[in-house]
Amino acid sequence: MHDAIPNTAPVKAGWIVLGLAWLLFLVPIPGLGILGWAVNLAALVIAIIVITKDEVAHGVGQLVCSIVVSPIVYFLGLILFVGVLGAVDSM
Repeated sequence: MHDAIPNTAPVKAGWIVLGLAWLLFLVPIPGLGILGWAVNLAALVIAIIVITKDEVAHGVGQLVCSIVVSPIVYFLGLILFVGVLGAVDSM
C-alpha cells in the first residue's frame, strides 16, 4: 500500500516572501525597491501555486496583497525615502 503524500501548499512561504518584499520596499536604500519588486513577483507566483494546491482563500489573499497592497507599501517607502533625503539635505 502506498502512503499518500499530503498536498501541502506553501502558504507560510508565500506570506514570508510577501513580508520580505514589503520590508525591502520600506527600507530607504536606493535599489532595494527594484529588488522588492522581484521578490513581490516571486510572492505572486507562490500565491498562484497556493491556489492550485487547493488553498484558495490563502492564495487569493496573497494574490490581492501582492497586486493591491504592495504598490501602496512601495509608495509609502518612496515617501519615506524622499523624507530621508530631505532630512539629509537640510543638515
